[in-house]
Amino acid sequence: MASTPSNRLKLTPSNSPFLTRPSRSPIRSRLTYDSSLSLRRVVGTTCGSPTGFDSVQSSFAYIAGGAVVVVDVSGEHYSQRFYRARPSAVPVFTVTPVNHSSSTPNSTPKANDSRNRSAASPRDSLYGATLDWADSPNQKSGTWTSRERIKAATCLALSRDGRFLAVGETGYAPRVLIFSLQDASSDTPLVSISEHTFGVKAVAWSPDTKYLASLGSANDGYLYLWKIDPRTGAAKLFQQNRCTSHVKGMVWMGNNLITMGVRHIKVWRVDEASTISPTKSRFPGDGSFPAPQPAQKPLAGRNILLGSMLDATFCCAVSIRENKAVICSETGSVCLLDDTNKQMKLVRLLDLGFSVSCISTRNEDVYIGGRDGQFVTLGIEGILEGRPDPVIHNSQSGDSLLAMAFLAENLVTVDATRSIDIWGPDHIPASSSEDGTRIPIPGPGEPILGIEKIVTTDSDTETESFFTWSGSGSIRIWNMGGKVVSSLDVPIEQPDAVNELDLVNQLVVVKATRNGKLFVAGDKLGVLRIVDAATKELVMETKAHASDIQDIAIYEDDSKTLIATCGRDRMAQLFKRSSGGDFEFFQTLEHNAKVVQVLVPWEDKIITCSLDRSLQIHDLVTREGEPDVMAAIQAKMLSLKASPASMVMSPDNKYIYVSLLDRSLYQFDVGTGQPMTSFKCNDENGLESVVLESLTYGQFPAGELNPSGTAGFLVGISNTDKSIRIYDAQSGAFMDREWGHTEAINGVILMESEGSDRKVISVGEDGTIMIWALDLENPTICATKRDPSPEKTVASASNRPPLRRVLSKAELAEFQRPPSGAGRRSPPRPTQRRPSRFHIATSATRTPMSEKNTSPGSVHDSRPSRRPSSGGGSRSDSPPPDSPKSRPRMYRRPSLPVLNATPSALAARKKSSSSNLRGSYGFGSLSMATEQTCRQLRAYRKKLSSSDSINSDILAELDAELRLTAAALGERAIRSRSNRGMADQEGGKAVSETVLSSMLDQYSERLVSMLDEKLRLRLSEEEKDALIKERPRTAGEGSSSASATSGSLDCGPLCEEPSSA
Repeated sequence: MASTPSNRLKLTPSNSPFLTRPSRSPIRSRLTYDSSLSLRRVVGTTCGSPTGFDSVQSSFAYIAGGAVVVVDVSGEHYSQRFYRARPSAVPVFTVTPVNHSSSTPNSTPKANDSRNRSAASPRDSLYGATLDWADSPNQKSGTWTSRERIKAATCLALSRDGRFLAVGETGYAPRVLIFSLQDASSDTPLVSISEHTFGVKAVAWSPDTKYLASLGSANDGYLYLWKIDPRTGAAKLFQQNRCTSHVKGMVWMGNNLITMGVRHIKVWRVDEASTISPTKSRFPGDGSFPAPQPAQKPLAGRNILLGSMLDATFCCAVSIRENKAVICSETGSVCLLDDTNKQMKLVRLLDLGFSVSCISTRNEDVYIGGRDGQFVTLGIEGILEGRPDPVIHNSQSGDSLLAMAFLAENLVTVDATRSIDIWGPDHIPASSSEDGTRIPIPGPGEPILGIEKIVTTDSDTETESFFTWSGSGSIRIWNMGGKVVSSLDVPIEQPDAVNELDLVNQLVVVKATRNGKLFVAGDKLGVLRIVDAATKELVMETKAHASDIQDIAIYEDDSKTLIATCGRDRMAQLFKRSSGGDFEFFQTLEHNAKVVQVLVPWEDKIITCSLDRSLQIHDLVTREGEPDVMAAIQAKMLSLKASPASMVMSPDNKYIYVSLLDRSLYQFDVGTGQPMTSFKCNDENGLESVVLESLTYGQFPAGELNPSGTAGFLVGISNTDKSIRIYDAQSGAFMDREWGHTEAINGVILMESEGSDRKVISVGEDGTIMIWALDLENPTICATKRDPSPEKTVASASNRPPLRRVLSKAELAEFQRPPSGAGRRSPPRPTQRRPSRFHIATSATRTPMSEKNTSPGSVHDSRPSRRPSSGGGSRSDSPPPDSPKSRPRMYRRPSLPVLNATPSALAARKKSSSSNLRGSYGFGSLSMATEQTCRQLRAYRKKLSSSDSINSDILAELDAELRLTAAALGERAIRSRSNRGMADQEGGKAVSETVLSSMLDQYSERLVSMLDEKLRLRLSEEEKDALIKERPRTAGEGSSSASATSGSLDCGPLCEEPSSA
């Protein structure tokens, strides 16, 4: 197959303003749903440095995956707001790319970079910059594809007036988003800036909120300064320059911008005089063009001489005056940057002796936090006066500080466990005294590997709670408010590591019994542990599998507790709890591949699915008289079209839903094992499908369209686009999806309360827990919106397609050729047939050719070597002479039915012509039915030789059917004679009435004789010979035929077996 040329002309560009109509998936339902997932709470943060944390007035903000959480503190209470933007979100204001030259003209050009775009044409200058089609405000932003990956937020900044929030993203082609803080949680940014090529390292607002600085990573290498409209928040590129250093942070000092990093401190001066005043453009009709705009000045910057700090890495800074700032290095050096009289110099003040992570200021004090829990307070007055020891307070604690900031009345800290604490105004971190005004916002502190809900039955137990676990063995129980209720640690044994490539053991899966009394955990080494939540002691510890434990299932009722585990070692292990309270192992279920998941829906069923595309259903049985002795017996095995990813049971345990790796989902009936429905896990436009994992089943609220309350929906996660999806369980219709995690989503659960309150909780590898509110309404039966079909117009006769109807050979076989009339016609083409190898033209022994068509009314052509009789038929019936160039014929032995045939039957089989051979023989013809009847009669005679008894009623019915058949054949012969009009005089051309009658008598008498033989009666041989002698000779048979008959094989009747001859 030829390769597609790379320079093929595309008639329609990919970003055409005429949006293509998405193809409608044939499996999408016509039901419309009013459902939505809305983020209600975020537990944990991905903030790892001061660039991901900021505060202003009584609010602070931090990054959490792909979203930014803004917390408003009021006394002892706080509330959260969330800001994020989909990859295809359309901002309120667009940013027009402006062509600016770089201060380093020899720099390497970059793709999709505004610095390398061509200059605006005069037409663009006259009418203004045109918006790109992709940035059209009419474009919808309700969907995104897998190529538009959800990017994590890396940095943020709050404007000093508390009106705007700026967020920077990571990855290729990141965005700088500006949100309005006047709104509640928002998904629509005011401005989306896409000038950076690679990740955004830091963003910072100027003190007067006139400018926003955005700094790209070292691979991006650019620093942009944007001028912000204070009324609307619209942004315009003001200045830019190259910055290729590894920068750790960026702060404003008065009207100057400071960047610091690895062996780098640089001050950038904003030149407000470089603003270009707009000129009034003339009308284009006078033939003149506006004057070209002057080149924009680059952002001027100056490196600071580091002196003895040349090898230092500067991590954080804070401005204490309009021209002074305190800068700290990672090794603990505190320096003062002084820009008095624009004579910038760096002075080293003191060495703290510990690694510094963050810095902040309040009133006249500077607070510095360390990575090992140290905390130091410095006086600003002592720093400005140059005192040798400006330290006011020094303390030590065990919690490492990553970021901190002061609100109007509170201190907010972020520690190494990613927990956020809100303290009172007089609290000093790392002090021994406890502050009673502490408001904790706990965080997991490490990647979360799974989540499960706790099933409660006691009325005094909190109804809504769930637990999460991490690889280190930490299990935490949470309430719906995002607070830790209790925690426990499962001991994890680490193998002796010989090198760095050895396996590191970690907790993989955890399940809990009712009310969270017991926790069953499995690790990477295949060790199964059962821990008592009350005493936190091990109840059982055993080596259940040879490698990873993939899943654990628990069934528990008042009298029985069953535990099933599955692993990568292609086995499923079954445990039970004895009457004494101990857990016993009783069976292993082997599979052909890795077992993905195991379910124990009720006490006598176990369901497993493995990567060999099979789903097995086992029955749990007990030994008679010994109810404690149990065993699992395979009942059904269902073949899947692809390897399974996840499965879930319906609440009534009638159906099982299986998600496959081919991005489809199947519903099976557990009782019959038959597939009920299947659908592709598509998005809202039916364009992309994903693999669903961690399936959870939920039910629609009872209503008019769901009176029984059995209709349900499926909740799952997709790590293809890091989204949480909801589908209708019966029709497979897409309902909703949302996103927030930027790394792998490791689990999702559905919490349903007694009312209509439903919450979806998801956990991710990024260490965050997101609680979503699910607002679900009943589906409404109405057609989905679609474009109206075009009106049908009647085409003219000349524009219509021509008529066409070609008959097949089977249809043509149902028609007969018309009888030959007056006039001359061409002789028919003889059919190519192989004569018998026993046929010799001058020999006295002749075996007639067996043909498939033995209809009495058909005409057979004679042998070419045989001379027709004197009274031959018409010319059309005589075959043409053989060509001398014809090949020698191939001979074969006759079949057994031919060798066992009587002369009368052979004469009937020979009579066929080439015309009727093509016309009368076909599927379902009378000839084929006759042959089939003969075969059945022969088979029936074989059955008669057995010793089985026959009912007399059935024999009477058979006798009646045979007599009716004989009568019908006689009527057929009479009709054939009347239609023929004249007797056939040539031998082998036709069958006379006498011959037909004798054939019918042979069939009838032979069957009667076989039945009489069954009843111990026989027919004498004399009667059989008398029946054969009564047949008169035809006109075509003479002395030669008589001699040939005397020397031929005596084969008996046509329907007789060779063994009965």
